Amino acid sequence: MSSIIFSPWGSAKLLSAPSPTQQGEPEGSLGGAPGASEGGSRCDWCEQLTEPGHSRDCGHHVCKEAGILSCLQCLEDQGKQLLNDLDRVRHPQVGMVEEGEALAAPSRRRLVVEVVQGPQEPRGRLDQRLDEVEAQQKTLQNIVTVLSREMGRREGARGSANGGSANVLGEAMARILYLEEKVAQQDTLLALKDVMISNLGARVEALEQTSYNGQFLWRLPDIGRKMQQALSRQTPALYSPPFYTSRYGYKLCLKVYLNGDGTGAGTHISLFLVLMRGEYDCWLKWPFHHKVTFTLLDQVGDRHISSSFRPSEASSSFQRPVSNCNIASGVPEFFPLCQLHAPEATYIHEDTLAFKALIGDTNL
Repeated sequence: MSSIIFSPWGSAKLLSAPSPTQQGEPEGSLGGAPGASEGGSRCDWCEQLTEPGHSRDCGHHVCKEAGILSCLQCLEDQGKQLLNDLDRVRHPQVGMVEEGEALAAPSRRRLVVEVVQGPQEPRGRLDQRLDEVEAQQKTLQNIVTVLSREMGRREGARGSANGGSANVLGEAMARILYLEEKVAQQDTLLALKDVMISNLGARVEALEQTSYNGQFLWRLPDIGRKMQQALSRQTPALYSPPFYTSRYGYKLCLKVYLNGDGTGAGTHISLFLVLMRGEYDCWLKWPFHHKVTFTLLDQVGDRHISSSFRPSEASSSFQRPVSNCNIASGVPEFFPLCQLHAPEATYIHEDTLAFKALIGDTNL
């Protein structure tokens, strides 16, 4: 036979009454009172003599009015265990009911009712405790949620940091390539500037040596090396800086073959005049007709060597230049090489040779 018991936690529990064999008592005996017959047994609830009485599966007797409940002895045994558990958890001020301890008869009904229905005050406190536990559980869930969200955010931030590092590295590489390109451009510009500076230096030097009065003095330093280059045909001819017959006159230059050219090749110094295209050619008279005088200067004595000629109006060398310069014209056998290297000759002084050109009838 089973009965329903309501626990202090508000839940229903189905209890089964123990059998006589489980209780260790012979069938027909009243719990705790052996020797009483079924006809003289009393109800465990109302303590009235049952007639004829109702026997339970456990062997205990109850009257008809209490027949819907389990017997008092079984409930008392189960109530002791429930009270012990309940008092340990929620009601420490009440003494523990030990196994085998008898309860007073007047309090049996109250005790069983408390076991079945549960005291209201402990149940309220238990509900409050359960509410607190649920609140703490919710708090812990919120904390876990926040921590999970924070961990996700940090993982995302770490991924973003890695991506940001890759972007920074890419930008740095692009910047390095850009700077390398700029350095290459600057190197090119520096090379061009070096060329421009060299050209400007040559122009300045030419301007310093330029004459605007038809008289020109040309000094050739390092003449020994230049003679060797002429003999080896490495540099057969040398050109002088340009000079002018006047401030807005003809533009001219000298051309010398130190080892000779034409009829003077290998035996004489050949000296020529070159008519160059100038800035003021459109205002000048053509063909060029001025007398030309070449002089090799003795740099120690006064034994200068001179040679003159007049331009031929039919020669293309003295027509208005259509290119940078005309064909050179002059004296192929200007000075013998044997006299230049004679022991008593002083034309070469301090490894320098000097020429002078005079255009027209003006003297130095």
